[in-house]
Amino acid sequence: RSKHEEIELVSLEEFYKEAPTEISRPAITLSEPHQQTLARLDWELEQRKRLAEKYKECLTSKEKILKEIEVKKEYLSSLQPRLNSIMQ
Repeated sequence: RSKHEEIELVSLEEFYKEAPTEISRPAITLSEPHQQTLARLDWELEQRKRLAEKYKECLTSKEKILKEIEVKKEYLSSLQPRLNSIMQ
């Protein structure tokens, strides 16, 4: 048994619908199951790389937002003493 058999791949219909023709190569893969499996694994790898990149972008965005929140929290916490001094 091979390790690739443990990976849950997208269905064949979805693969041929969504994968670009340079990966799916329907002329070859429809008649050769081995080539079809290789192409599906290539497509899976391509999708995972794309999702990993999107994940990194989201993490970067999250960190930026968290920093902005901290800056705003510091500003708000320093606002109360100033308001108190103005009130006096």
